[in-house]
Amino acid sequence: MLRIENLGIQFGQTELFSHIDLHVKKGELVCLTGPSGCGKTTLLKAIMGFVPPHTGTISVNGITLSPRTAYHIRHQVAWMPQGLSLPCERVREMVHLPFGLKVNRGVSFSETTLLDHFNTLGLEKGLLDKRLHEISGGQRQRILLAITAMQEKPLVIIDEPTSALDHASTEKALQFVQQLAAKGKTILAVSHDPRFIEGCGRQYKISD
Repeated sequence: MLRIENLGIQFGQTELFSHIDLHVKKGELVCLTGPSGCGKTTLLKAIMGFVPPHTGTISVNGITLSPRTAYHIRHQVAWMPQGLSLPCERVREMVHLPFGLKVNRGVSFSETTLLDHFNTLGLEKGLLDKRLHEISGGQRQRILLAITAMQEKPLVIIDEPTSALDHASTEKALQFVQQLAAKGKTILAVSHDPRFIEGCGRQYKISD
């Protein structure tokens, strides 16, 4: 599903990392680890085509990343960035917003599926009627995780999905992504959370 070979990222004359080789199969749950600043989030952005590689290649579902194919690759990926801020006032607006994007054309919104995900993640239906400033960071994070899963893409990329969660909520989030992988989704995550990392099927460390 995902093949990264001899990847290097460089900003100006500064090399962030090099010689990254990572192959992720369908249904795998892989966590990127490593110290802050080593390039984990940048690697995720490179897979999406937002950061150009200095060396090496990236392929998603058989499509090799290039300026010409970047948009097609984004059609294959559901991405949950860290600290995502959406231009919405209410939660109900937030959960609908991704399904109006061009990259998600053809993906329908289902409130039934959303509420099923809410139940798995320990969220209440009443959150849909709240304003964004009325919910906690952990609730927002789990809502975004539910929305990401609903996009029905073969590759799911999530950046620090449990950074605002307590122990019980982290366990629910981990079980949720494990279930997605069991259903055939390929998941690449970034995390500093030992509990989440331990629950992933495989870890890939990026050194500084």
